[in-house]
Amino acid sequence: MERPVTRKLLATFIEYAAKGCATSIEWQRFIVAHYADPQMEEARRECARVLQGPGRAVTSEQLGLLRSLADRLRSGI
Repeated sequence: MERPVTRKLLATFIEYAAKGCATSIEWQRFIVAHYADPQMEEARRECARVLQGPGRAVTSEQLGLLRSLADRLRSGI
């Protein structure tokens, strides 16, 4: 049984995906899913927009944006 996706778990996935390490299975679990939590849903949409799929390379600006998303999820702001 999979653990429920929390803000911290989604943040960890975003950081992992930003490095180009996310698999298509992880992409399905974290990005294709939708969240009732508005902050998680916003982060999910922004991550999907930036990465556009698993294993995509990102610019340093995009990397900064993804790290910021993860930080905000962890801090709850």
